Amino acid sequence: MKRKRKSIAYPTKVGNKDEHIEQMGPVITDLPKFICQIILLKLPTRSILICKCVCKTWRVLISDPEFAKMHFAQAEAYPMVRPWGPTRVSRTLYLVEPEDDFSLAIKDKDYLSDCDYGSLKFDKCHFRMNLAKYKLPLRDAEKVMNNDDNVNLMRNRKHGTKRMPCIKIRPNDHKYNVVNSCNGFLCLSEPIFNDPVVVCNPVTGEFMHLPEASKQENQKVTTHCGIGFSPKANRYKVVRIFDQGSPHPITMAEVHTLGSSSWKLIGSCPCSSYNQLAFPTYIEGALYWFYYDPLKYVILSFDLDSENFQSLPPLPFQREQYRNVSMGVLGNCLCVCDAHGLHINLWVLKNHGAKRSWRRKISIQTDHFGFDGERWPSGLYKPMKYCKDGGLLMFNYRTNALIYHHPKTHRFIYLKLRGIKSNFSAISHVPSFISLKDILVGDDVNILNINSRCAQMKLLGETRALFLEEEIADLASDFFTSDSSDED
Repeated sequence: MKRKRKSIAYPTKVGNKDEHIEQMGPVITDLPKFICQIILLKLPTRSILICKCVCKTWRVLISDPEFAKMHFAQAEAYPMVRPWGPTRVSRTLYLVEPEDDFSLAIKDKDYLSDCDYGSLKFDKCHFRMNLAKYKLPLRDAEKVMNNDDNVNLMRNRKHGTKRMPCIKIRPNDHKYNVVNSCNGFLCLSEPIFNDPVVVCNPVTGEFMHLPEASKQENQKVTTHCGIGFSPKANRYKVVRIFDQGSPHPITMAEVHTLGSSSWKLIGSCPCSSYNQLAFPTYIEGALYWFYYDPLKYVILSFDLDSENFQSLPPLPFQREQYRNVSMGVLGNCLCVCDAHGLHINLWVLKNHGAKRSWRRKISIQTDHFGFDGERWPSGLYKPMKYCKDGGLLMFNYRTNALIYHHPKTHRFIYLKLRGIKSNFSAISHVPSFISLKDILVGDDVNILNINSRCAQMKLLGETRALFLEEEIADLASDFFTSDSSDED
């Protein structure tokens, strides 16, 4: 057998690295800055974060405060879900975003091609959603890192253990509640007394600790809170509501401006110490809380510019035993969702000059069936998003599922959260690249980052993938049903 003759390669002489790149031709980083901005702004949030790691040019562009403002100006609110449970420490958030601008649209031609709406298929709806994963900080990351068992796990990892170690921590020591969202920032509270303690941006990974609120000897521990934005002052503020005095406590309120070092006492709050405030919601310079009065439903409003509580017109329905009511934002308006009997009504607060009133925006008959004959689930519904095609995206707490409804069909698409065996909570969240450093009053605040060495450790359940799956809504099924377990 003859051996092949070796070929001789003659090296091409290149003067320097730049000349070599020029010979390769133009690259995408050669595009003008404004063209790159237009391209990046059309991507989902998670894709932008991936592009940030592609090259230094894109990293500098995406980190620019100008780009963050441009992105926020056209950003939309999407559902953000979180595994939840009394014995669970979940630091993982999932932002439910469409793959593109057409993922949340049912085309008119789809209706024309199917005379029977019941035969409309899921893939024909162009309803393609991605679950982007983000993380919350732990309450005491140093305690986790200094734990002997966790140190041994990380040491074994460095010495060749291929599997990422999962650590066990106590919920009471490391758990945060997600209170509400405002312009891309989340207010986090400690779970026992609900005191606001952290503000974070899950997209950038930045977070900051709030100064300790005033503690008085006769103050009770029950508190309510929320984060909002004051347009006139151009400042972000955290509101804290608490009870003070005994045996007849008075409900008081305090305000903290992000970047300052203290809390400001506002005065008394027009609600009873027995009222349990729920669904803290920010919109257009005001914070709102919903609560049950003995005879009616009430919404508490706090104006962040004047720092005063204000009254709202009464809700257009009465309190009843089997009525499920929630509150959120829909189409840039305060929205109340009322699920009762065979109806789901969504009421929005409209401004008519100085006068405001409630108007019914959407009414759904729940005796209609889904695309495959499934029934509407019962329980509490929370409005998540009013889509561009006129459809409505809601979250059903009883079944842990997103439900998309379009008025043209009077039917719905049922999207079950799968992959993690857990309850879920959901809020409407606008993703933002705005840095905490750009919104603070002073310069003495310590800005931390979630993506620290503690982020290398996995908690139980974090190795599981969460996904959305279209299913038939079975009212008899257990809402814990899952094809996975938390255990690793």
